[in-house]
Amino acid sequence: GGLLAAGGAFGYYKAGSVPSLVGGGGCGALMVCSGMLVEKDPQSAFLLGTATSSVLTAGMLPRFLRSRKVMPTGLVSMLGLAALAYNGTQLGKWWDPEELPFSSSKKAS
Repeated sequence: GGLLAAGGAFGYYKAGSVPSLVGGGGCGALMVCSGMLVEKDPQSAFLLGTATSSVLTAGMLPRFLRSRKVMPTGLVSMLGLAALAYNGTQLGKWWDPEELPFSSSKKAS
């Protein structure tokens, strides 16, 4: 998460890229939140991490494939793919639709 936020800030500093600042800061913050949530609610944490890394990868991988530039698109794509693989694997281990906070199948006690 911190790497993404730092990369977004650097992109803004170097090129004045507001999308880099917003995307890096936003994805970085969501990944940090995901990491902080793991102890309390692993399923929600890995769901958030999977969704965030999916968005990150979907946004950067096509750019990398077009440009073939390792920095920043290749590096961010690889980070996104690694995070997606890890979070997706962990989500598969913790997945229980009955425990989702927005699940309509939960019974009121």
